[in-house]
Amino acid sequence: MIVVRCLRPDRVIFAIRNFVEFYMKKEFIENKPTNLEEVYNESTPKSPIIFVLSPGVDPTDQLKKLAEKLGQRIESISLGRGQSEKAKRILSEGAEKGNWVFLANCHLSISLLPELESMIDDIFKKSSDPNFRLFLSASPHPNFPISLLQRSLKIT
Repeated sequence: MIVVRCLRPDRVIFAIRNFVEFYMKKEFIENKPTNLEEVYNESTPKSPIIFVLSPGVDPTDQLKKLAEKLGQRIESISLGRGQSEKAKRILSEGAEKGNWVFLANCHLSISLLPELESMIDDIFKKSSDPNFRLFLSASPHPNFPISLLQRSLKIT
């Protein structure tokens, strides 16, 4: 591969893929599409699920279809200017009633996230309904709370 890199740097990726496929398994080089139901089954009421958004991708429809399939009620809100109080209310009510809560576009309300995180901590300390789930979506942002990312399941 060193020779390939010296003579044909444009072919290095292909050489690495061939090497991994030959000496390991093909599954290490294939991209497996994310199955939202599998992620849901791995989650708990105390582990938020964060969608890290890419341009042109919106998980809302998939999430609504999964909620419908599993017979769950989902409350969603797109964060932005003036939505903080409504988001807090939806989060509290969802935890009490065992609904799913989807806070979309969290990158638009970065200043609200520390307050929401403390609210989430309070909700998780109390015994919440086993059906409750918190879903968040955000584009990558340098000021997104790391502690929230660390304790969440992440989907890209």
